[in-house]
Amino acid sequence: MSNERTCLTTMIGSMPQKTPQEALKMLSDYPLTIPAWTQLPQRTFVEGMVPQCSEGFPGVKVLPDKNSIWLQNDENLPHALATFYENLLAENLDPMALSDSFAPGFYAFLRQLDTAKTRPSIIKGQVTGPLTFGLGLTDQDRNAVWFDEQYRDVLLKGLGMKAQWQVRELKKRADQVLLFFDEPILSALGTPAYMGISDEQILNGLNEVIHAAQAGGARVGIHCCGNMDWGLLAQTDLDIIAFDAYCFGEKVALYPEQIKAFLCRGGTLAYGLIPTLEHEDILQETSESLLCKLQSLLDLYIQKGLPQDLLYKEIILTPACGMGSLPDALCERVLNLLSQTCRDSLRAFA
Repeated sequence: MSNERTCLTTMIGSMPQKTPQEALKMLSDYPLTIPAWTQLPQRTFVEGMVPQCSEGFPGVKVLPDKNSIWLQNDENLPHALATFYENLLAENLDPMALSDSFAPGFYAFLRQLDTAKTRPSIIKGQVTGPLTFGLGLTDQDRNAVWFDEQYRDVLLKGLGMKAQWQVRELKKRADQVLLFFDEPILSALGTPAYMGISDEQILNGLNEVIHAAQAGGARVGIHCCGNMDWGLLAQTDLDIIAFDAYCFGEKVALYPEQIKAFLCRGGTLAYGLIPTLEHEDILQETSESLLCKLQSLLDLYIQKGLPQDLLYKEIILTPACGMGSLPDALCERVLNLLSQTCRDSLRAFA
C-alpha cells in the first residue's frame, strides 16, 4: 500500500437475494472498492456457513431437503480420512473446491470478472473459520467435531486447502486477494458451553488456516460480528481484524497494547461501521452520523496510544455483519450508506 490515506469498502459475504444475478445487480448499483462474491443463505440450506464449506470433508453428510448436516463417524470414515490425507500430501486442492450448487455466487462473480473490461486490483473471498465450522459441525451423536482431536486436524487442514483453492482461483483474476475467515463463534468462547477451549487451541487453530491462506498469496482477515477478546485475536498472524465497529468499536480500545503491536507489524482494522442487526438503526443512520462515529472511534484509539498515522493509512469500511437476513430494501440501504460514508471519509480525512 502507498503512504497516501485510503478508504476501501467491501462486504462480509451474505446477501438476501435468491439468485446471484439479483445480488450482482444490486452490487453494480453500489460498487465496492474491493469487490467480493456473495453467499445466498436464503436460496438454500447449503449456503449456510457450515454446509457451504463442507464439501470435500471426509465423512460429512448433507441432506439439503432436510436442512441437515453431520459427520458420519463409522467404519467407512478411516478410508475417507486416508484419501483426504493423500490429497493433502499431493497438494491436490481440487477435492476441497466450492461447487456451483453450493456457491453459485462465487461462480457468478468469477464470470463477471472474466468478462469485465478491466482487471481489478483487489478482490475478496471468504471461508468459514475453523472454530465456527468445528463447533457447528457435529457427528451423529451430536458431538462437535472440534473436540475430536483427530478430526480437528482434518478440519484445520481441510479449511486451509479450501482457502488455498479459493485464493488460487481469485488470483487468476486480480492483482491482490483478501481472504476473510468468518468466525462469529469467537464471541461465545469463554462461556460455559465452550470452557474446554484454551487460548492456545484458538491461536494455534486460527494460525494454521491463516498461514495456509497466506501461503496461497492472500492477505488474511478474520471477521467476528460479536464482542470478543480482541487482544487475543491481535496475537495471531492475521493481516486484518474485521469487527462490528457499530456495536463494539469501543471494546477494541480495551486492548491498546495488543492492537498497537498488531498495527505496527503491518495489520489493518476493517471497521464494520454500517449497522446490520437492528432495522431501526439502518433506517435512522446517515453517512454523516456514521462518519462522526468513525471519527470518535479513531479519536478514542489515538487517546489510548494507537499510532495515528497507522490508523489513518488504510481504512477499510464494511457492513457490521453479513446482510443475508435483511429485506432487500434494507440491504440496499446498507450498501448505499457504505458507499456514501466512504466518499465522505475521503474528504474528511484528506
